[in-house]
Amino acid sequence: MNLLKNFKAPLFAIVAAGAFTACSSDDDNGPDLENNKGRLGIYAAASYSPSADKTNLDGNNIELSKFLVNMDEIELEYDAIIDDDIFYNSDDDIELKGPFELNLLSPDPIEIVVVDLPNGRLEEIEFEFDKNDNPDSELFNQSIRMEGTINGAPFVFWNDFEEELELEFDENGSQGVISNDENKVLINFDLTTVLDPSGGVDLSAALDGNGDGIIEISPSDNDGNRTLAEAMKQAIKNQIDLLEDLYD
Repeated sequence: MNLLKNFKAPLFAIVAAGAFTACSSDDDNGPDLENNKGRLGIYAAASYSPSADKTNLDGNNIELSKFLVNMDEIELEYDAIIDDDIFYNSDDDIELKGPFELNLLSPDPIEIVVVDLPNGRLEEIEFEFDKNDNPDSELFNQSIRMEGTINGAPFVFWNDFEEELELEFDENGSQGVISNDENKVLINFDLTTVLDPSGGVDLSAALDGNGDGIIEISPSDNDGNRTLAEAMKQAIKNQIDLLEDLYD
């Protein structure tokens, strides 16, 4: 699989000579210190901390059991690439081809990919939500899916939107600087804020309109929750950020 696309000719020669590859975090060889390259690990997680006193949630007692996301590709855009003290200002990007199907409701961040990169400063990371095309997957024909209970009743939220999202690296931080070293970046989905009625989406009014015992919140509107489905999609998109350190 060719992970390198859309570089101008001079820059392509620099990167190709270093055998640009994706690799596992289990590789203990370390970054390439002799060819102006470092290593970046891209991780993702969903942070969720329901209130300890759930009686104060005004009937919005939510328990989550699953949060799935499907990404079609990930792009890394450089502000500048450094080779032998020469800066190549560049609007080009590195594309990491998916699909990446992720179950993010886990105690530990999920490794998406670890990749060797030329030294320089990254400006942004871009990823694309896309519908899953694997008929054996729980995410088939969906790009995002959440499962759990609302006041004890099972619920499913899903959406099939296809959209790119751009997250900028902190100009004053170190996470976007590749300098013959190991780096990690976490794409964090803050579900605590998403499901907080005071600042996110209040699911207490979600309906089981067809009476099948499952509250479905989706654009198909089987249960009459289409407005909530749109609000959930927007809230999730608004609560995605890059974190410099992987949390414990």
